[in-house]
Amino acid sequence: MPDHINSRLDVGGEIDLTRKFIVKAEFGRRVWKKMLEKDMSQSELARASGLGRDSISQYVRGRNQPSPQNLNKLAKALGVEAADLLPNQQGLAAAQEAPTFQIQQVGDDSGKVWLHVNQHVTADQAMRVMQIVNEKI
Repeated sequence: MPDHINSRLDVGGEIDLTRKFIVKAEFGRRVWKKMLEKDMSQSELARASGLGRDSISQYVRGRNQPSPQNLNKLAKALGVEAADLLPNQQGLAAAQEAPTFQIQQVGDDSGKVWLHVNQHVTADQAMRVMQIVNEKI
């Protein structure tokens, strides 16, 4: 698993988003550099890749990363391998699919905690979790 994913939660339970931002920013710089080499505008890259102009803008500005399918479309349009744009894409995709659970103590003696869950579930499962969370104790 990529180092930046492992470092998302530190000992205190705080989320480190700076590592993820750096990855997105680096991806954006790589796309921008390839666009300059090909003398392509964002609109031209959008047309060549079949992606939306807004998506290209988000990628270039380091605000978002593409799905594996869209990464392949970008790479093809730029004439490079997907790994040239995002070398750790497979590791990132696997890490994003991994469920994360975080329990953080509330700062008082109430016996309550904060629970954070990040996992793909069915709508039925989500409703059952919400029923449990909303039960009166």
